[in-house]
Amino acid sequence: MKNPNETERSALRERAKGLEDRLPAFRWENGMLAPESFEAFSREAARTLRRGWAVGASLVLWCEEGTAVFCYGLARRRPRLPVTPETCFRVASVSKLVLSVGFLQAQKRGLLTLDEDISSLLGYRVRSPRFPDRPVTPRMLLTHTAALKDEGPYLALDPEHPPALQDLLRDEGCWRETEPGERFHYSNLGAGVAGIVLENAMGMPLDEAMRGLVFEPYGIRAAYDPRRIVPRGDLSCGYRVYPLLPPRLRYDAPALAARPPLPFEPERDVFAGAGRMLTDTHGAAALLRLLCAPEEREALAEMVTLQDGKGGIRKAGRTLGAAALPGVFSGFSPCGHQGVAYGMCSELFFDPQRRCGVFLMTNGLRLEKRAEPLVEAGFDLVALGFAALRSAVSG
Repeated sequence: MKNPNETERSALRERAKGLEDRLPAFRWENGMLAPESFEAFSREAARTLRRGWAVGASLVLWCEEGTAVFCYGLARRRPRLPVTPETCFRVASVSKLVLSVGFLQAQKRGLLTLDEDISSLLGYRVRSPRFPDRPVTPRMLLTHTAALKDEGPYLALDPEHPPALQDLLRDEGCWRETEPGERFHYSNLGAGVAGIVLENAMGMPLDEAMRGLVFEPYGIRAAYDPRRIVPRGDLSCGYRVYPLLPPRLRYDAPALAARPPLPFEPERDVFAGAGRMLTDTHGAAALLRLLCAPEEREALAEMVTLQDGKGGIRKAGRTLGAAALPGVFSGFSPCGHQGVAYGMCSELFFDPQRRCGVFLMTNGLRLEKRAEPLVEAGFDLVALGFAALRSAVSG
């Protein structure tokens, strides 16, 4: 997710205000949305998803008061399989935010530091050809300031047979003309490199590394590999949604889960870190709880700290692994990430000061180009979620 500029934030703020003004006053009781409030919330959420031609979705609201979960539509169209709280969605680039949590947990354990030269972790020298004396660090990779770009050889890679990372990074076409740390430029390649760096630090595939660092310790049902999801009946497919045409299958999770495991080759795992995580509503709630946990505030402080001026970064305009939306939702200052891939759309935004958050997962949604930096229906559902949370965290 790119950083919304002030003009974009202002437009989002106006859109959120318009939505809030027409919503009912939601009420919580006994750790849940009151029945009449949940009915009103479900009605608004379903209306927004229908307007976005969504195939299926889950929406999770978490706060200290409790958790509200709304499920909608189909996890798979053929055979028809409804979405349940156990349905696992691929969350696309929200994976990058969670990957940053993994790095902070690895730093907490003394396995790496955010500001060390990634050359020491990869076992070979990594430099921009234009700035041979400037190290690239994990902090730069996780804030998209490493001067790596997607507009080049990365876009032409064969996902089934990618080159070795060392060879890829030698290609001048992968690097921007700016110095590493100089400014923000969103890069899936940079996130992929970050995933390989963590694999090398841990000596295991990214999915196993994240399982040990984040998922198992905090009770998060999630994986970066669909083969890890059991039962496979919980896997959602992903669909590209077109006006007036049936949704087109673009991500066949059960088929991917049925493939035999591949040998561990971190040098060729350049796609894993950028957007392959899957989770369900229980995992979404547990992740929001972790991001807002007071006992983790010191370890995860970088998740809510603007990175400008830290670790040799001049201008990032974001926190570690997340974008900030101050003032967009009345009463909240959340950080978070959007994920869009193959027609799927996910949104995760959390406010650690108010100790609450919203996690939307869909497997097919009409994507509005004019609605950048956030997908229109996705943003509306996040706004609906924070409107519902307001009464739970007021005071």
